[in-house]
Formats: sequence, C-alpha cells, structure tokens
Amino acid sequence: MAALGLSLCYASVPACAATGENPGILVPRLQHERLLSIYSAPAQAAAAAPAVVPTAAPAVVPTAVPATAPAAAPAADARPAVLALATPVDAAPIPLMPAEAPPAAGAELTPERAALELVGGDGRMSNGYGHARLMSLRGTAVTSLGVVQGELTQQSRFGFSGNYGNVSLTHDLSKDYYTTVGVGVGNSPLFSSWRTDATAYRKFGSERQYVAGIGGYYAKGNESARSDKGLLFTGIAYFSGLVVEGGVRLNWADPGAILGPSQYIAATFGNDDRRAIIVRYEHAKETYKVLPGGPELVNFKSDTASIQWRQRISRDSMLLAALEYYQSPVYDRLSFSLGWRWSFR
Repeated sequence: MAALGLSLCYASVPACAATGENPGILVPRLQHERLLSIYSAPAQAAAAAPAVVPTAAPAVVPTAVPATAPAAAPAADARPAVLALATPVDAAPIPLMPAEAPPAAGAELTPERAALELVGGDGRMSNGYGHARLMSLRGTAVTSLGVVQGELTQQSRFGFSGNYGNVSLTHDLSKDYYTTVGVGVGNSPLFSSWRTDATAYRKFGSERQYVAGIGGYYAKGNESARSDKGLLFTGIAYFSGLVVEGGVRLNWADPGAILGPSQYIAATFGNDDRRAIIVRYEHAKETYKVLPGGPELVNFKSDTASIQWRQRISRDSMLLAALEYYQSPVYDRLSFSLGWRWSFR
C-alpha cells in the first residue's frame, strides 16, 4: 500500500532542477521523495498523511475510536432553567464551513488518487550573473504497481536554456522493503542527455518508524566527455508531527573521476492535510558546473539552505512557496518559487 507522505519540497525533482545549481550533469535531490510507502511511517505518521488506494500489499486497518461515554446528568439546583430553542431530532447538521474550506484541525482528508503541481521560480545571482529561472509541472498517480511520479521542467541561467523530463516508480516489495526506480532525458548543457536511478529502502523499529536507503545512479551529459555516477545513502525518522531526514551522496564526475561528496539534513513540521513547514540544509563539494562559458571544473564547496511553506487552501488545492539561499566562492543566489497543487481524490 502506497501513501502520499511528505518530505522536503520540490517533489521528486532532482537537486539541480529544483535549485538551478548543477555540475552540468543532473544529480538526484538528496531529499527523499514525497511519496513514501505507508510502511515507512509509524502509526501516527501514517495517520497524518493521506491514505491511498491499496495495492497488493496488505491494507493497514485504522484503530477504531472508542465511543464517548454519555455525560452524567447535572445535579438539580433551585435556579430557574434556561430555555433553548428546540430543533427536530432528525434535523440534518448545519455545515459550519463551506465544503471546499480547509479541513479542521484533526480532520482527515480522503486519499489522493493523483495530484498535479505547477511551480515557477526566479533567482537573482550575484557578481553580474543575472537570473536563474525555472518552470515545472509535476504529476503523481497511485496505480496497481505503486506510486508513479513525473516531471517536466524548463530552466534558464548563464545564457543557457534547456528542458528535462523524468518519471519514477515507488513500489512496495513487502512490509519492510520498497524500491524507487527512475529514468530521465534532457537537453542543453544544463541537463543530462539521459540518466537512470535505482534505490532500495528498508524499514526498522517496532512501528517501522525508521527508514534506511541505499541507491545508485548514472547520468550521461550532453557533452561527449561528461558523465556522472554515484551512490546515495539516506536515513529517515518519523515522529509525531515531525519527519527528520539526512543523507550523503558520493558523486564521481568525468572526465577525471573526481569525487564530489555532499551531505544534507532536513525536517518537515506538520503535514499536507493542513500545513507543512520544511527546512533543509546541504553542504557540497561541486566538481563540474555550468557557468557562462559552459561546464567548467570548479572543485569548490557550496552551501544551500531552504525553507518551504505548504498551506492547504481547500480540500483539493494547496499553495506552495519556497525561499532558498545558495553560497559559493563564485557567486551567491537568492531564489523564490511559488506554486499550486491540485489533488484528485
């Protein structure tokens, strides 16, 4: 059974596609996909995330809520009773809010069968490098095979413009294991000409509230000599109202098989039922990077910090806003993105 869980922003978008920072070859975002197996989260985390259509894996049956015992009748006193307006016993309850209003605190939404996100962003770079802009359309669908994600993105920076598309499948193997595989194609020096990814995850803990993942990828650049390959190590911990995630990427860039490791940590507060705040920090050693003259070997360290706000506006729509700051020896960049998510239930 797959579930539309929540982690740090940008859906399954790769790091460079989301931030405008890449070494010339697309590398995957270290943050885990927003779509997680229901078994990845403990009972309270799974309850916070919208459930989805069950697949071949056994369904999780929610615990019944005990009925509230009737209150004892108040003791009689000598004061005159205050009369209330009578209503018919079988009268329909009067709605207190419009049907499309956000759910009240504690209310659960029905499962998402699919979702679409449209996001646009603009970043201002220092040292006269101008703007880094992006526009992305992302889609999610729950199928009998698992959760399918796809994205089409267009970016421009340093005088280059390009497009990239990818699709991935997250599939439950059992209660304790699930996998994610993906492929993508792109054009221009900003993206890989093609790439492939595969990651396996294992759940631990009495409520399977801890997840460990290991994966690998290969990306072929649009320049004949450029390529990247690497390993990913991910850890996730679910708590009540909080998801914490960290990871390490080891990337070998060609030509030269130059190692460029990076590390990140992220935290998600709340969930998509009402509101989520997501913060993330990444420290990386960059190897090849697209600059105004094209891909260059830079071999410098960079830092990226971001915060995203996800606010449910109605039952089937959500506002997305994110702010990100990138710092390197070559230039700094402050970016803002704004988007909208449509849910199909």
